[in-house]
Amino acid sequence: MNAVLFLIKNRRFLGFGLACTLASNFGQTFFIALFGGHIRTDFALGHAEFGALYSTATLISAVVILWAGRLIDRVDLRIFTAAVLIGLAVSCAAMSLATTLFGLGAALVGLRLFGQGLLRHTAVISQARYFDTARGRAMSVVGLGYPIAEATFPALLVMILAAMNWREAWGWMGGYIILVHLPLVLWLLKGHGARHRKLEEKLAREGENLEPLTGRAIASDWRFQLIVPASLMGPFMMTGVFFHQLAIAEAKGWDIALLAASFPAFAAATVVASLVTGALVDRHGPGLVLPVFVWPQVAALLVIATSSHPLSAPLYMALGGLTTGASTVLISAAWAETFGVRHLGKIRSLTTSLAVLSTAVSPVWAGWLLDGGWSVSAICFSAALITASTGLLVLLPAKELRRLRTN
Repeated sequence: MNAVLFLIKNRRFLGFGLACTLASNFGQTFFIALFGGHIRTDFALGHAEFGALYSTATLISAVVILWAGRLIDRVDLRIFTAAVLIGLAVSCAAMSLATTLFGLGAALVGLRLFGQGLLRHTAVISQARYFDTARGRAMSVVGLGYPIAEATFPALLVMILAAMNWREAWGWMGGYIILVHLPLVLWLLKGHGARHRKLEEKLAREGENLEPLTGRAIASDWRFQLIVPASLMGPFMMTGVFFHQLAIAEAKGWDIALLAASFPAFAAATVVASLVTGALVDRHGPGLVLPVFVWPQVAALLVIATSSHPLSAPLYMALGGLTTGASTVLISAAWAETFGVRHLGKIRSLTTSLAVLSTAVSPVWAGWLLDGGWSVSAICFSAALITASTGLLVLLPAKELRRLRTN
């Protein structure tokens, strides 16, 4: 289908996915970090104390997602989405009212769970489940919500905080979600009942398994075991790199302004990779892209390990963005073609929890090596070897996916 006609025909459902990804950014690290100074001042927290509280909240949300994420397989999408948005609004209100560390921690758990976790989960699962031949394009379109938010939310927040304090800002965000975003999302889902009935009829004709797919069955599947390590490398490695970017800048003799100016390269590459991967997945299937998507990440790590030239900063950012953007579309498409769409919520809730855990571990891992006397170059060489090994693991499941596509 022509790309423009596809966008026009499916504008409401694509708009629903985009609205979910945009709202999920209220729970993303980059957004919450913008309030970090205010929060630490009000609660008399040091950097390490706030970081520990945030990491704990993130880990708790990862555990809860294992249960909550699979509900999307059984609950009507409209009800599930409304519950998640209400949970996010309540979490925003909790941030505005928190006066104790327990209250702050609970609010952070809610923001990470409902925002970064379940709203992103909702956007990806809905597009992967209800689109078939255009699955890749759909996920690449709704994935634009992340770079859009990263480019606009900080500037908007500066204007908001010029007019009110940080607590009032969170309160207003909660009100916006309930009064504007929730009605908008439900309006965009108008007619979803008919869409879901068509899907059920299609699955019945194709004989897709109605039996529950257990977590044990998913985890023991050889294709899952070989794909997951590669899927985790992007978030694991880039989180470690971003968290310790000051150490990298110091080792390379770079000014921190150079790193800040290089982030647009990451965002642009993410968008390009997402759109290109979506088109390739729709035309050739995920088996074509799966063997190559981690290699830009390998190249990014090797750039850091071997070069101190100022241009290597935007170069490694762009290379890392290619893997990040491709994986946003590719991995969920691979699960859909491997296991079918009926149990996507359960599968992705498991992989999301693993990804969150990996991003909690990577700064600690890299920090431990730095404190142990490892150079930035040595760490990045090792990281490149680890990432390359996961790229080899996916060759077998990629071959299986190509076989399924041709049958």
